[in-house]
Amino acid sequence: MNFKHSIITVVAMTFLQTAAYGGSWVSGTVKNSFGSREYKLWMSSGSRKEKPVPLVLMLHGCMQKPEDLAAASGMNELADEKNFLVVYPEQVPAANPLSCWNWFDPKHQARDAGEPALIASVIQDIRSAYSIDSKRIYVIGISAGGAMAVVMAASYPELFAGLGVIAGEEYKAAATVEAGLASMKSGGPDPNQQGLLAYQAMQKSLSGSKKRMPVIAFHGTKDPYLNPLNTDQIIAQWAQTNDYLDDGKDDDSVTIQSPEETNGAVPNGYNYTRFQYKDSNRRLLMEKWIVESLGHAWPGSPIANQFADPKGPRASAEIWRFFGEASLDSSVSPVTPPAVKPKGGSE
Repeated sequence: MNFKHSIITVVAMTFLQTAAYGGSWVSGTVKNSFGSREYKLWMSSGSRKEKPVPLVLMLHGCMQKPEDLAAASGMNELADEKNFLVVYPEQVPAANPLSCWNWFDPKHQARDAGEPALIASVIQDIRSAYSIDSKRIYVIGISAGGAMAVVMAASYPELFAGLGVIAGEEYKAAATVEAGLASMKSGGPDPNQQGLLAYQAMQKSLSGSKKRMPVIAFHGTKDPYLNPLNTDQIIAQWAQTNDYLDDGKDDDSVTIQSPEETNGAVPNGYNYTRFQYKDSNRRLLMEKWIVESLGHAWPGSPIANQFADPKGPRASAEIWRFFGEASLDSSVSPVTPPAVKPKGGSE
């Protein structure tokens, strides 16, 4: 691949620790005309074999570091179990005082510009050094990282086979700090309008031939920072984008009408509702999970803190399962779903 303005250098590839499963951290840095960013790559033990493996790009939220998101999501443990790599780019305080990805700034909302170009360079860096299955690269983010993950899926669609969002925002939900704060409270612009903008952005990719973008999104009803309306808008925006992607027309071949709805509960945890959306060929294309009583946190986390809650459905496992089921050409094996019971049922 050729990324405009990109000059990639690896500054460090040092093993930092070894986990019980045999996985380990590797550090790296990318540089281009927009600056530099460090990243942490989790190497599962099986990924050192010659067979190409999937890659998951994880974008942290404000006031987080890669290690924080790794601990909250449990994604490294899942990578060890399912044999894939996980890479965590790190935002720097110099770019944002709270270490947020600048998803609300037009300078960081497009291909070959700003933070998207740096994040895409991380993918290029990993692909140049390791055997990666190019058909199974995915982007996932939480909060500001979730909003930036949406930007990445629209700006570099040829890279990604799926998008996962925890408490994020639709494409270009804001163009200023003030508008960003307002959208967090009351949502962004019309999702149909933003869906068209995302489709137009995707047409600027190297191939311009993307036919679908599978999307899974989670949100808690007790999120104190971000209105759950934003996740409704993410799904509506990507429904419109996918509607354009499949045939270039706004003809409702993909809609948010009549989803398949499942109610459940995590034992000793939260109730949730899962909405599944199919394409015109009845293939799984999008999922929305609304988790009752969950705050601004990664659901189903192995730990408990401000941004991690073990009482929710296990989001990392569900995202991986969804990517496997929604991919057109994938041999990803679904993980065992979390134990659930119907609402009002017995455990």
